[in-house]
Amino acid sequence: MSKVSVIVPIYNAGSRLSRCIKSILNQTFNDFELILVNDGSTDKSLDICNRYRNQDNRIKVIDKENEGSFATRRRGVQAANSMYIMFVDADDWINKNTIEILYKESIDSNVDITVCNTYKVVGNCTFIKKKNQSTYFNDNKVFNKKEIKNELIVAYFHGHPFPPSLCAKLYKKELLQNSGKYLERIIFFGEDLFYNLEMFIKANRVKVINESLYYYRIGGFTSKYMPYLFNHIVNGYQIQREVIDEYYLDTKQKEYNGISVMLLNTFKTCLYNLFMSNLTETEMKSLIKEYTSNNEIVESTCNKGSINYFSSDYLNAIKNKDVNYLYELGEAIYKKKRLKMILMNIISKVALG
Repeated sequence: MSKVSVIVPIYNAGSRLSRCIKSILNQTFNDFELILVNDGSTDKSLDICNRYRNQDNRIKVIDKENEGSFATRRRGVQAANSMYIMFVDADDWINKNTIEILYKESIDSNVDITVCNTYKVVGNCTFIKKKNQSTYFNDNKVFNKKEIKNELIVAYFHGHPFPPSLCAKLYKKELLQNSGKYLERIIFFGEDLFYNLEMFIKANRVKVINESLYYYRIGGFTSKYMPYLFNHIVNGYQIQREVIDEYYLDTKQKEYNGISVMLLNTFKTCLYNLFMSNLTETEMKSLIKEYTSNNEIVESTCNKGSINYFSSDYLNAIKNKDVNYLYELGEAIYKKKRLKMILMNIISKVALG
């Protein structure tokens, strides 16, 4: 049995996959298994996986039909033989001593989850990198049960910069195995966040270290319409309400303030998401009218936190079902985001050479 299992979920990773795999195989820590889970890729990803498996007996390859990110990670967890598990996305890579540091920190501090800091990189350029400057990474710290509840979990309610990603973390396997109840209601939007939310609730001790060991690749942005996005953000809001009602009775209003602001911020994402579709203006306005009739959206506009955070014009537009105002708002955000995506794609292509 290896001490650590590293799981890489893969879907059409292409040429980026080799760098990811090499960064794992070249670790200073050798007592690990690498589980490559191919989620029905239609490119050469499976061939790349098999090539590396033939070169290194620490590698397992699982090939399956396309099921999505969470199901793919779950298959990797089921196949893992180690007490500790970490995830690396196929687009990304890790520092050569990542596993060694995370494993040592987990054992020495006797924690359920160890979280390291990250770099954001453009393309393949390690010299163009941005360290996460979040205050959560100011020091190396062990959080006990109460501190996890009051400092880490609440970050997910208020949009604070504590990372929701499953990557750049080392988990006890039993924690991953015994969690996931919220994910049946989340298909693609927020899977990492709600998996982590449940695991952090269950964790007794968490260690956060300030060293950046994980390279998260940005770039290659696409404008893809997500027809079920609205339903998913409402589901997420409902899950967070349930967690607050169960675990945060003493600070309920404060946490409600946070999730209401988060919901109405993400509602703006739903508005500009419509402009990524092939829908007509009439069809988009019909959906916007439907959105503004949703109980959770209406409820959030009356929340104290929302009233203090958003303009009265925005809140009143939702309350009064001012479809034209919300349509124009979504269009304006889309145009701004579109320009940013074009610029980032140009930078990414330059960085890739």
